[in-house]
Amino acid sequence: MKLVNEGKAIECSTVKPECFSALSKERIKILEYLAKSPSYPAEVSRELGMQVQTVYYHMRELQTAGLVKLLNLEEHGGAMAKKYGVTENSLAIILKEDWQPFAEKSSREVPKHLSPFVKDGFFNGKFILGSPDPHGKYRSRASEFCACELSMFLGKYGSFSFPLYYLDTELREEHKRNNLVLIGGPKVNSLVAEVNSYLPIKFDEHTFDVYSTISKKRFAETVGIVEIIDNPFAKGKKLLFAGGMNYQSTRAAVLAVVTKWKEIEKGNSFNSGIIARVVEGFDEDGDGVIDNVEFLE
Repeated sequence: MKLVNEGKAIECSTVKPECFSALSKERIKILEYLAKSPSYPAEVSRELGMQVQTVYYHMRELQTAGLVKLLNLEEHGGAMAKKYGVTENSLAIILKEDWQPFAEKSSREVPKHLSPFVKDGFFNGKFILGSPDPHGKYRSRASEFCACELSMFLGKYGSFSFPLYYLDTELREEHKRNNLVLIGGPKVNSLVAEVNSYLPIKFDEHTFDVYSTISKKRFAETVGIVEIIDNPFAKGKKLLFAGGMNYQSTRAAVLAVVTKWKEIEKGNSFNSGIIARVVEGFDEDGDGVIDNVEFLE
């Protein structure tokens, strides 16, 4: 494993507490020397000014403790000479197995409105995706694989701790109290249906047209939506929604986040204080994959 300190890392070996009883001032000097240059006991004796038999004794004790390793054997003057080295460049004792996620902070500046979702170099939230199995009121199957593109985009700014996502069918109430990234429409993602009434730009429950409470406009269900709102389930948390009524409209919404975030940060065309945009996707090279988006609001 690696030991990390102030942005630098060194190879480190974990040892059992009882191994430290094998250490002494002289043996630490031997370990430090072997870390610089794997050597034979006779060489260590000469360089450190110790009796060679004393070095042999220390080597045996350190090898028994697992702190040095035998690298090879060579015949010298009819006898077998043993060459030793250290296991790693540093040693650590684990007193309590309480490992925490870690990642070096990215040098990239996190977009302002995405900053609640990235904290101390880590993605601070959970993705909520629709289940691929028939589920919910409409027995729909989700296939929002474009979530991979959005997760890679956020990955530029930080790492993540497992699990990164939950399916809507796996959700428990405590999961909702995170910062949330919701992908897909209300038919395939039941949590989107649950928060629909909170969205400034939402889905009509009867026609599934997209309706903006900001501009009072209606859009065909083929458009995508990108919005950031306060999480209605947890004070101080945020909710990022990127989705639409079908796979293509959801892909357009995700593509807008990934490629045109600065435009999204300008806010809604009718109220710049609200991050809520309507986008339409286009397949400009005719390969069947949406590769560009335009903002409709």
